[in-house]
Amino acid sequence: MSNNNGLIILGNTGSGKSFIGNLILGQDFFQHECSASSVTHVTEFQDFREGSKHFSIFNIPGLIEDNQAAVDQNKVEIHKAFEMRPISIVAFVFNGGAGGRIKEEDIVAFEAINKAYSFESKSLLLIVNDLPSNRPPQYEGETTVKLQNLLNLPDVKVCFLDRIDTNNQQNRQVLRRKLLKAVLDRISKVHRKQREIQLRLDQLKEMKAEWKRKQSQLESSITNLQDQVSRAQNRYDDLQRQFNNLQETRREPLTTYSGPNNYVVPVPIYYPPPASAWGNTPILPMNHPGATAQADRIWSRLQNGN
Repeated sequence: MSNNNGLIILGNTGSGKSFIGNLILGQDFFQHECSASSVTHVTEFQDFREGSKHFSIFNIPGLIEDNQAAVDQNKVEIHKAFEMRPISIVAFVFNGGAGGRIKEEDIVAFEAINKAYSFESKSLLLIVNDLPSNRPPQYEGETTVKLQNLLNLPDVKVCFLDRIDTNNQQNRQVLRRKLLKAVLDRISKVHRKQREIQLRLDQLKEMKAEWKRKQSQLESSITNLQDQVSRAQNRYDDLQRQFNNLQETRREPLTTYSGPNNYVVPVPIYYPPPASAWGNTPILPMNHPGATAQADRIWSRLQNGN
């Protein structure tokens, strides 16, 4: 497949980069497993098409390792991806498995790469992966505001992915749709290395301590940011409700109509949306041939704030 665009998935070892790449692809192309050490050691990519959009999905080794030689090699692998597909969307994965808390080493890694490539919000997606389902009700709002303030990216998009049973295909499909919509909402742009990635393990402990201090300061002053938190949480809740409604309509069966000569013709069930959502526009059930296109249009409008 010929294309010049990439989706470059970054993050530390164990954050779920390979899983996310496979989720978008709809197949297990990248190796991923439960391991105490890195599974991905070299940059790998697979071409992918979704409608009129096509790009190469890159799976790259995590930046931080337990020895400096591995860290330095990972810097080379990261640069290799940007050299191969300079016009890209960048997704950085934060591991939310520790009760949803953002890990300091993930912030350190993001900052080191960001200083080298100067990411812009419109081409960047932050993913908080492997989240427990029983998280606090304002978690998404608070975490969005926290990341926007810590990273000095006030308009950056954050996608929250629940921990799922990866053997459950229905759960995988729902998570895939959510992730894919968030990715396709971003805009590819040219990324050029402006400086080398600066990260030394002998400084890691100090850098993590500094980011832990900054996180604590922000958390202690979060009450002063409640307006931001509420807006961010309301936005997330609205999007999630609309997404859930679309999933429900996709599961509805078709009724049938017995026409002349006893032919059975499938007739879709039409349900009017809530008054606050899309006026008199009917939402199509999953089996209707126009359902997928309609869902894509609605989701794009939601993501763009329309």
